[in-house]
Amino acid sequence: MAILRMCADPSQLKVIRDFVAKASRDLEMDDWIIPDVQLAVDEICSNVITHGYGGQGGQIEVIVEPIPDGVQIIVRDWGLAFDPQDVPVPRVDAPLELRSLGGLGLFLVRKLMDDVRFEFDGERGNSVTMVKRFQREGEGQ
Repeated sequence: MAILRMCADPSQLKVIRDFVAKASRDLEMDDWIIPDVQLAVDEICSNVITHGYGGQGGQIEVIVEPIPDGVQIIVRDWGLAFDPQDVPVPRVDAPLELRSLGGLGLFLVRKLMDDVRFEFDGERGNSVTMVKRFQREGEGQ
């Protein structure tokens, strides 16, 4: 298991992406899957920074751990909680001028990862748990 704790600041997103890539490689994830995992974690962390902490800073924790058939990544924060059910599913097939703002990041995370779960606890903090299963190139695509 690898754990990174740091200030929730946009300047730290590259550090988080690099950490996720190294931890994923250490768990023998195929290189072609790692950019999807990095993008999903980057999106969740960006949302925490922007919406959870309102850009005012706070703590963020990223945990990368092995599971039997893949990797589990937990992003934890102590900012404002939100209900992901309140985020409308974006109309990605609609013309650009008819699309509403927001929701595209969560849509993307759900498409990139095999499982995404949200938990909100006043004491333990908010957490987003994402699972990416190991696949060989060409499987399941």
